[in-house]
Amino acid sequence: MGAGPKSSEPELAARARQAILSAPASMPAGISVHADQEQPSRERDFYAWLLHQANELRSRKPDFLDWVDLAEELEEMARSERDALVSDLEVALRHMLKLTYEVRPTQRHWRERQWKLDLAEHRNRVHDRLEGSGTLNSKFEELKVKAYERARKLAGIAIDPSQNPVGPTECPWSKEQILDDNFFPDAVSGRDVNGHSR
Repeated sequence: MGAGPKSSEPELAARARQAILSAPASMPAGISVHADQEQPSRERDFYAWLLHQANELRSRKPDFLDWVDLAEELEEMARSERDALVSDLEVALRHMLKLTYEVRPTQRHWRERQWKLDLAEHRNRVHDRLEGSGTLNSKFEELKVKAYERARKLAGIAIDPSQNPVGPTECPWSKEQILDDNFFPDAVSGRDVNGHSR
């Protein structure tokens, strides 16, 4: 793709919608749509729908539309959905780590409530993104690994005197705990910032 100005998401959606509506009437001979094949729904799974539409656009290439660039724009929007989920998950896990491993009483006293508020906000965002995509839901454990690794580093910068990553190397919380609106980890006494017994 060239380095031209980026289109806004509403503009991209409009372009994609027009292209998709136009494609069946002008698709090359020999290409058919299988009606018996269930297609991703934009309302039920936006992420999967974007990827499916990108694949469909690549299979139908009339000269009057820039199918390759349009397909790449759709794939970029799908990546943005995935990356936004990882980002919100990372923030949620970062605050869970701080709630667990910040042992300095003064810091906990002044910051604990704000950490909980931030955790609740980003937990809501994770909920919303997962509810909108069964495909992203199925990738949760994979994305959690990436988000947790980042969260350990950033939480360490915030609370560890040496600014090393905090918490165990593998995420100690299940998907259910991470998404539970009423779950806020307690401070772990008798353990260091890496989760090891003192």
